[in-house]
Amino acid sequence: MNELDAKDHKILYHLYLDSRQSLNSLCDKVGMSKSSVFYRLNRLEEMKIILGYPTVINVFKLGFSIYQLNISLQFASPAKEEEIINHFCSYDYSWNTATTKGKFDLYEAILVKDVDEFYSFYEKTLKKFRYYFKDIVLSQLFETFSYEHSILTKDSKPNKKMEYQLRSGKDLIDIDTIDYNILSCLSMNSRIPTVDIAKKLNISSATVIAHIKKLKKSNIILKYSINIDTNKLGYKTFIVRLSLRDYEQKNKIIAYLSHNPFIWEIRKAIGNCDIEIVFFSTNFEHFHQMMKTLRNTFPDDINDYDYLYVTKYHRLNVIPQNVNSYD
Repeated sequence: MNELDAKDHKILYHLYLDSRQSLNSLCDKVGMSKSSVFYRLNRLEEMKIILGYPTVINVFKLGFSIYQLNISLQFASPAKEEEIINHFCSYDYSWNTATTKGKFDLYEAILVKDVDEFYSFYEKTLKKFRYYFKDIVLSQLFETFSYEHSILTKDSKPNKKMEYQLRSGKDLIDIDTIDYNILSCLSMNSRIPTVDIAKKLNISSATVIAHIKKLKKSNIILKYSINIDTNKLGYKTFIVRLSLRDYEQKNKIIAYLSHNPFIWEIRKAIGNCDIEIVFFSTNFEHFHQMMKTLRNTFPDDINDYDYLYVTKYHRLNVIPQNVNSYD
């Protein structure tokens, strides 16, 4: 987008690294006055380039599993599609919701602690919308790696830094209701002031600070991030689903992909495919060239792939809000 300059990109980059940092800290890092940064932040939000400030929470440590639904639609008018999206977004256990183009039209990730609760929602969804679902593919997310990418810095050097990792398992952390309610607030807005959290939960600011420190130390809070409309920065988002011919090469392919500066996430899931990759690219030609390079690098190991072009994220990294007690 031509309206953004290098200073705007610098603000976005430092918010991507830590969106909860103070305005003074952000000013120091970008070398601008408080009024200038404040003005630019408001402008980026008004232009809907900044769509929100999610907190990345290790939901596996809270005892959640993640089920992924890829849905292709049929006979759905734009109004009906919007109704379906709202149905998923309004579900308290919805973690991610996105519209896509390609083999599927919707991507939905749902947090699951109680399989009965999930199945109840799944049946309710089918009773309401099954006529409009041509195909549904279900998988369970096992592990995801997120990498620091280069799209905000215009740096095309190979990327080696992993931002965070989430992995399903038995490594659960005991937290209390205050912990969970703080996480709920932060998942909706990582920049919410401590004093506002304290007021909302009827506790002291010192208590909020102590609990956040504990949650970060136990790696439940992994990152304070930012939700950016990358289309407005000139980048498209793709979800690639790889099918392997030689499964033993899986980790070698993941290691190779981790150096790509346009990688956002690499996922391992049970069902659906062998490896999922989330790419940024400047256009379709750039995306297809990256995939051609990948296939040429592993000509005997990759069987096939399909991809989804993500047009919009409607919900991102939000944990359930309506939890009165946490055991």
